Amino acid sequence: MDPEYIVRTAGRYDCDQIEILLNATTSRVIGDKLEVPTAHLFQEYQTHRLIASLHNAALNILAYAEFCIYPNIPVLSNDLWVQWLRGRFCVDLPITLMNTIFLNFCVYHKEHDEILKLLLMEVFYREHKVNFLIIFRPPNFKPQEYEELNKYGRVYYPTDFDMYTRKNLPTIIVIKRLGLMPIISFRKALPEDNDDVVEMIDVDEPQMRIDRGDYYIAELLMGAGGKLDRDKIIVTEDSGESSGSTGMMWLSENIDIEQLIINYDLEGVGNLVSCTPDAPHNTVKLEVFSGEYHGLRSINTKALDFTNRRTVTLNPVEKYKLTEQERVYAIFRYISDELKSAGTYMNCVPQTLVLTFDVPHRRSSGKKAKQQGLETAGKAFTLQNFILHPSLRMEYTYYYLSAMFSAYPDCDFCVVPIPPGIKFSPSLWALLQFFTRVPHRPNSKMSEEIFVAHRSSVYTDLGVYRLESEDLPDILSMFPHYILHKTSSETLLPDINSNLVAFDEIRVANLLQQIVEDVLDNELSEFSVWIVRCGNEGRENSTAVGFVVLRSFSNYESIYKQFYLPYEENYLTFERGEIVMLRLHPYFHMWSDEILRTVAIRTGYRELFYFQKFTDFVLPNDLAFKMMPVEPRRMKRNWFIDTNDAKYFRRPSLKVALPVINCVKDNFYLFRHNLCPSKFIGNQSPLVIVGFSEICKALLRLMVFSWNTPDFKHVNTTNCLSYLDITVIVKYGEIEAEYDYDLECEYCTNPQSCYLNNCNSCPFVTDATQRLDLRNWIHFVPGKVEHIDCKEKVICLENNCKIHYEKLLLLCDTKYGLPGHLQAKVPKGKVCDVPYNYAHINGRLDKIVLYYKILELNECKLPSKTIIIYGYTMAIYECIDFLLKHGVQPENIIYVQPLKVQTPEYLNIPVKDKNLDDILIDMITDLGITVYESTNFEDFTVYQTVYFIKTVNFRKCPQNELLSLPCNLFINFLENYLTAPTEHMLIRSNIRVENREILVDENFCTNDPNIYAAGKNVAIIWKVFYQYTYTSEIEMAEKLIDILELTQETSKRETRFSKPVMFRALLPLGHKLLKLTAPKRYLLAKLDNSYSHVMTTYHNGDFCRVRLGTNKIVEEITCISQNLRKHLYFLEYFCGKHESLLNNLCSRYRIGLITNLIGYFEEPWTEYIMHDQFVEMQMKNQSILKSLFAKKEDLFMVLKMEEDEFERVCKHFVEENLLKFLRAHRHEFINKFALPEDWESKR
Repeated sequence: MDPEYIVRTAGRYDCDQIEILLNATTSRVIGDKLEVPTAHLFQEYQTHRLIASLHNAALNILAYAEFCIYPNIPVLSNDLWVQWLRGRFCVDLPITLMNTIFLNFCVYHKEHDEILKLLLMEVFYREHKVNFLIIFRPPNFKPQEYEELNKYGRVYYPTDFDMYTRKNLPTIIVIKRLGLMPIISFRKALPEDNDDVVEMIDVDEPQMRIDRGDYYIAELLMGAGGKLDRDKIIVTEDSGESSGSTGMMWLSENIDIEQLIINYDLEGVGNLVSCTPDAPHNTVKLEVFSGEYHGLRSINTKALDFTNRRTVTLNPVEKYKLTEQERVYAIFRYISDELKSAGTYMNCVPQTLVLTFDVPHRRSSGKKAKQQGLETAGKAFTLQNFILHPSLRMEYTYYYLSAMFSAYPDCDFCVVPIPPGIKFSPSLWALLQFFTRVPHRPNSKMSEEIFVAHRSSVYTDLGVYRLESEDLPDILSMFPHYILHKTSSETLLPDINSNLVAFDEIRVANLLQQIVEDVLDNELSEFSVWIVRCGNEGRENSTAVGFVVLRSFSNYESIYKQFYLPYEENYLTFERGEIVMLRLHPYFHMWSDEILRTVAIRTGYRELFYFQKFTDFVLPNDLAFKMMPVEPRRMKRNWFIDTNDAKYFRRPSLKVALPVINCVKDNFYLFRHNLCPSKFIGNQSPLVIVGFSEICKALLRLMVFSWNTPDFKHVNTTNCLSYLDITVIVKYGEIEAEYDYDLECEYCTNPQSCYLNNCNSCPFVTDATQRLDLRNWIHFVPGKVEHIDCKEKVICLENNCKIHYEKLLLLCDTKYGLPGHLQAKVPKGKVCDVPYNYAHINGRLDKIVLYYKILELNECKLPSKTIIIYGYTMAIYECIDFLLKHGVQPENIIYVQPLKVQTPEYLNIPVKDKNLDDILIDMITDLGITVYESTNFEDFTVYQTVYFIKTVNFRKCPQNELLSLPCNLFINFLENYLTAPTEHMLIRSNIRVENREILVDENFCTNDPNIYAAGKNVAIIWKVFYQYTYTSEIEMAEKLIDILELTQETSKRETRFSKPVMFRALLPLGHKLLKLTAPKRYLLAKLDNSYSHVMTTYHNGDFCRVRLGTNKIVEEITCISQNLRKHLYFLEYFCGKHESLLNNLCSRYRIGLITNLIGYFEEPWTEYIMHDQFVEMQMKNQSILKSLFAKKEDLFMVLKMEEDEFERVCKHFVEENLLKFLRAHRHEFINKFALPEDWESKR
């Protein structure tokens, strides 16, 4: 039996095994033997690094090979090898930069020489555009050393080769794809293929056999199950060892073009018809509906006219006179209904679509003839079913797609309809990467998802050429709205504006024209422009389908400080490039790797980056989402630099005005392509989430960057692309509000310090919306959940939409809201489920609604403009600060605080602070705000005719007196983690809820095994002695990902929580608050927080308080500062640490060495704690100490070691590990420090 091998991509962790293979006497080497240390092996670029091993001995590497898109010839420029080959060798093959790859080096075990063929085949499997593989033999190598490769290809000699006088010359071996790869035979299925086909279908669709029987394929082919006049069932056989059929595809010409056009927006793919220039045409008019999607619109209340239509009537007696209060409340109602309704964000617009198509050969007249002409003019066929044998590789799908178009030579489009709720097979997933998803029209009556592929995507050759003057009209025609240049009628480019990236085409085209003029007129221009052309007959007979503008990239050191990237180690090895703008026809996006690699060869860049701003006009890059999104740093460090220094800004251009970006602190998107093969990485099983809480944002961000590990093992070998099957159900307007960047506050000059843009959570969560657009990877569905059918695994929304789920995650906890007995009284059928002059802040949408109502209240002429605020949380003072900064007078604000019951505090809660609250109460009282303390909210009184609050009722304590306060606006900060409608929905769905909390186990699973829940609205069903509320959002998200097995990465999950949680807020009188708390890991037999050790300092307006637990762990850091521009996020690194790790914090504080705690945490020694690899060093220390303590008794008995001596040994190992860490990363620290060897060298 032949051995079974595994071929995979090599990584940094394989260096040791590669070195063993290189030094083994049983190894055979092809190419120059590597002289560099294997630790530096991955610094040099290679397109593919492959290793092979036996299936049952994966760690024992038997072969290692390097393949690259250019040969390893140092004196030859990487982009000139084609000219070199054609001028030096007798090569008569159509070799190009894009269809050729080189084997530069290979070492393999001589007893396993069959591995060599597997490595060569692996490259052809991975590179669909590559037709030729070339091996260059230098003149100092003997031909016998390459003899093993000769049997797979053909040897080509130099043109001046002579067998007698000039035989010691280099040669090349060319291996053709067609001569090496197994042959796949496609034929029509026969009835006797039934067993093979049904067996393959059973792997992914076993239900089909149950529904249709064991012989349904044979019955269908013999006519018993239906007609196959226009259908083709094709099976495949390959030349390998597999017996029988290895694949099946069911193709059909039964396609209703008209119905597809009416129900789907197919204009981007030519409406599936042909329209040949200068040929006879017919036209058909179809009435369709188009969806216009809008972001958050600004509300213009001044244009509203209520004189003829009264929407709010407070006094029915006054029938004809609109009072000022009614006008204000009518605007309040309009604001709430406008921003929280579905019609605001999507309009259904009627459209007359005029289709022009080729006249069929048989002409007829009349309307019916035109419709028949539309059917016959259709150039599409459908793929009804597709399956591969489990033993075949997924790369075979590309060959099957090619065969589909070969089966219908007159068709240009392949359509794949996917019924709702179907489970995608792996082979279907692999096939759909070559297709484009087509969106539904708003009135679509078809439920299938439609995917379309074009013939030219598969068969056309592409080339990259340097810009020439005659190319300018072609590239400007790619901007259809550019008024100075109209698109030619023969261009292949439709309007390909992205729905997610809006840019000003006129400004971009003007900028592009300036760049083109500079490139053509200036040989030393900083820019380079390249044209992507479609065609295999050279530049002259090809069509421009795209262009790319590049320049050198010199901001790596700056972006490293804001984004999670490997430390700069290769700055002397290669150059990086910046994509200024790129446009490419959608048909060719699937070849993004090949295009970007070719462009990089022509320019000499090793890595490509792309900036994308979202607050200014955007320079387009159609391949941005074929590049890796670069993750913002998960924790913000103190870099000990001046962030406003010019060197931290994007390098400006001397010729054109590029958008200005501060690479260290501005909000922008960053994309990167490392020229390695792309790999789609996503969740193992589909997931549906209800709610968009902070935990949800953290989880989605972790899933988008699931391939981003501390050692960058995936990023170093592949271009990682996120492909997620996650659906999130959100409220109307919630997502639009989170990603609205155009709202300009009328009062605030600095958007970053405005209440509308400030968030209370940690930067990791806020960056999920401010530095990352999750809509590019996550499917958001707006709506309200009415019912969960646990038996059928279906979620029913109020708009009759049904969503199937395999795993359901409830992340719908809120922060504030009305108590349950008041929510139950909400009238049904309203867009707004609370009174229109009521507000609570659970997200940015609530802030924006409140902002517009405050603007109207300020401008109205009411004699009283009372605003009541109720609750007990630090967020209240931020809201008061917002009101004061936005035109509200202090005398119009009433703050009612509930009774504060003095009970022992066992949990660490960041949103409350009784000591700070007393100070802030005095502060706002001095400002003129009316304050009622120890007064509990009871209910409110609404008008009889409309749903507006008239008075708010409170109960004073301990007097038990009723306090009724009239108000125009009631802002409620009463804690409410589960809304009453959600609670009732869960109860109706048989999800266990008790005391307004969802009951879960320690794996956060509800009583339904397929439904999970997390947040402040859950309770673990049995008593646990650790804190699981008010915990870090990222830590909770990490646990959920592990529990649900959403990623391939496995980690040892701990039940308890340890990471700190952050709360930050703006305070009145120009202050800001940041509070960090670490969750209690042990609650059993522990003292409350009053027994903690507290340290406080006040220095130049900065107050800081540090609280340590009884075990000397920092459990809380609280800071109040007047320096609003100074970020204190770096303090997150020190919360949860032992005081001895913080340079003996307690001892230094006791003897008076610390007068400013914030300044203490900014000292140079703190930099090593904030280093990216510091946690890894701590894990090593922990592992060492555990092993020492496990052998403690043996050491005492054998070595007669005492306790103090054992402690010195432990300290020695820890110190040595620390010194090793500091030596390894010394060059990365900004603050220089001395090591022991430095002192020894000076003696």
